[in-house]
Amino acid sequence: MSIQNLAPLLVVGESTGSINLDGAEDFHAALSSMVGQAQSTVMLFTQELDPELYDQAEFIKAVSDTARSNKRCEIHILICNSSKVARSGHRLIELQKRLSSAIKIHNIPDTEPANNGEFVIVDGIAITHRFSMGFMQGSCEFKSPSEAQKKARYFDRVWRASSPCQEFRRLGI
Repeated sequence: MSIQNLAPLLVVGESTGSINLDGAEDFHAALSSMVGQAQSTVMLFTQELDPELYDQAEFIKAVSDTARSNKRCEIHILICNSSKVARSGHRLIELQKRLSSAIKIHNIPDTEPANNGEFVIVDGIAITHRFSMGFMQGSCEFKSPSEAQKKARYFDRVWRASSPCQEFRRLGI
């Protein structure tokens, strides 16, 4: 059974096992389901906020609903290359401008070693990996505390060294 059929049945922190993701539709199902269940944190580590994954209606709705329904939930996004997104526009950036207290976007520091992968961690227990930018292949686990916490520590270290994306700031006119 594919992740697209399983996603409504998977529960963050309860459903075990690794699920292979192959194609944008698999990622959409996994990410929307995971992010939609977030209670405390969403950590997104991305190269350039690939619109094929992160500028999709179902993902934007999951982020928006999570940010609006749980005021204590923090959504942190680390992006390597923000200039492309700043030029072309992105619904997630527009959402961040409206929900700036819940959604924070920072640039990955230039001093950080190159990392071609991407990941999303939800509540320090669920994780979705995209193995390499440009390829729609990866995996997700709705209950993987050791892997999620390992990546969360890495994310936190990079977040502390990062700075807010200036390209996305709303002009205060």
